[in-house]
Amino acid sequence: MLRQTLLRLPRPAAAQSRCMSSVPANVQKWIADAKARPPQVDVDVIEAGRAAKLHTTLPLQNEAAGMATEGSFLPKGHNLVYWQPGAFMDQLAADGTSTEYNAPEPYTRRMWAAGSWEWRRDAGLTVGGKVCQSTTVNDAEVKGSMMFVYTQRDLFDSEKPEGDWAIRETRTHVFFPEAKASDPGTNKPKKKPAATDMPKADYEHTFTPTSPLLFRYSALTWNAHKIHYDKDWTREVEGHPDLVVHGPLTAQLLVEVANNAAEDAAGTLIKFDYRATHPMYVNKPITLRGAWVGPRGSRLVLWAEQDGVVGMKGFADVEAV
Repeated sequence: MLRQTLLRLPRPAAAQSRCMSSVPANVQKWIADAKARPPQVDVDVIEAGRAAKLHTTLPLQNEAAGMATEGSFLPKGHNLVYWQPGAFMDQLAADGTSTEYNAPEPYTRRMWAAGSWEWRRDAGLTVGGKVCQSTTVNDAEVKGSMMFVYTQRDLFDSEKPEGDWAIRETRTHVFFPEAKASDPGTNKPKKKPAATDMPKADYEHTFTPTSPLLFRYSALTWNAHKIHYDKDWTREVEGHPDLVVHGPLTAQLLVEVANNAAEDAAGTLIKFDYRATHPMYVNKPITLRGAWVGPRGSRLVLWAEQDGVVGMKGFADVEAV
């Protein structure tokens, strides 16, 4: 049975108070300050050159699909290569990540955990246009040995008011304490979600992530996270067996599958939410799959699997054109 909606019931006030009392004071202050920050508004130009570089990098794209041209809307999910982090080298964390929204110590290791996109009908990011991104920290919380930071990004034309967004994207990052020498890789999930639990796919595409793919995607997103290119760090510090495939890359590819399925059903993709469930690694095939939930043309479940394990799962909402 597929779980389509996850509901998180609020804790009683007393339970929340007890939970927060066990959180270090510096972390409590960081959470309060982050949630009180005003929106950070940044401007970028949706350059055709960057769009073309991403087009030639993504495994599901090809020459026949055509590149984004001046005046057209940027393909869905392709906003990830814009609004790049602006940190100087000496401002990067030890793992190479940009620290604008990183959790404080002791939570020094980061993974991309989940997120969503929502696209307004008949709106988008115009290639060649100047577009704003308004970023807020919606929430942050400590759960056990992990800390989660939830951010929201509203994307809108620079000539329109801030609330008139074309795309709303959310991101959830999870942070772990520094691994002990005797116990590296504590950020790896213990349970492996089996692909056999998923339904029969209506759509699928298989590709093999290579180190050049990871390098180009890191460069395009200005992402210096070492788990994508530094094998020694990835194995010895993080405890992974090999280089890790970017979570946002996998999410973006699932958006491509969902968008193709929506068009196949004479519909348009309006929302996609996803959650990473297990790391996936370089040089091993990944299969992207999608299946209709209920009537064809309304809702899709999508997942990425590697070696029989689901590495990411999501749901997409489709509307008739």
